[in-house]
Amino acid sequence: MFSRIFWIARVTFLEALRQRFLAFLLLLAAAFILGSVPLRSIDFGHGELKFLADLGFGALFLFGSILAVVLPSQLLYGEIDNRTALTLLAKPVGRGEFLLGKFFGSWAVLGVFTFALTALIGIILLVREPDVVARAMALQVVPPEVSVLGLFEHALLQWLRLGIIVSVALLVGSLAQTFLYTVVVGSMAVLASQLVWIAQDTLANPEAVLSTVMRGALWLTTRIFPNLQGYNIGETLVLGQSMVLPGTVSSLSLSAAVYLVVILFLACTAFRRREI
Repeated sequence: MFSRIFWIARVTFLEALRQRFLAFLLLLAAAFILGSVPLRSIDFGHGELKFLADLGFGALFLFGSILAVVLPSQLLYGEIDNRTALTLLAKPVGRGEFLLGKFFGSWAVLGVFTFALTALIGIILLVREPDVVARAMALQVVPPEVSVLGLFEHALLQWLRLGIIVSVALLVGSLAQTFLYTVVVGSMAVLASQLVWIAQDTLANPEAVLSTVMRGALWLTTRIFPNLQGYNIGETLVLGQSMVLPGTVSSLSLSAAVYLVVILFLACTAFRRREI
């Protein structure tokens, strides 16, 4: 089983690397990150390194989310529309193995995307760090420091976060019948997951006046959708602007792993019953 999943993932990975959409988003994100350097003078009162990091990490998640929704959906429906999925499934390849292969192949491409852009962001921050430190010492303030370990941890968390989005896209694709519907619903699910923190804060606020139905709806929302905003701790990890609680990275990684297992289980179950 694992060899078949690995083979499908390998073919999916190589096929995804040839997609022009991947190259376009990678170049667009890199251009956006590089374009932030000339704009550092209009940092709206924030520190230069913080400004560059925020723009870089924001571009990484924005373009990565688009890629995580569109790419697996495109690859899945490409197999179905070209009838190659029937050929594969006619052989001793299970539907769950087929879907898992698509997931791991797409997720591997997202890994290349994530770590390549993180390396670019890290180079920019490390190049600008000496000038920023020199100015801070001249003003007798505590200079910021760029953490290479924090960059790696942030890249890992972003890869896990994008993996959740890939699994959600495949779950929707295993239920839907069209590529466009999958992309639209997948994008809406990502948006809802980005706004889960609002529901969590509302429930935690003792002064919030909510009806029983509204409180139940908000509670259910926080349990169904993952809080993708919680993975947005790049500035803290990389620049150390505030203390990261011990175990935060491990907790977020474990949470992402649980969501991946549950969502992929639901996707495989739904795909087994889908008409192809």
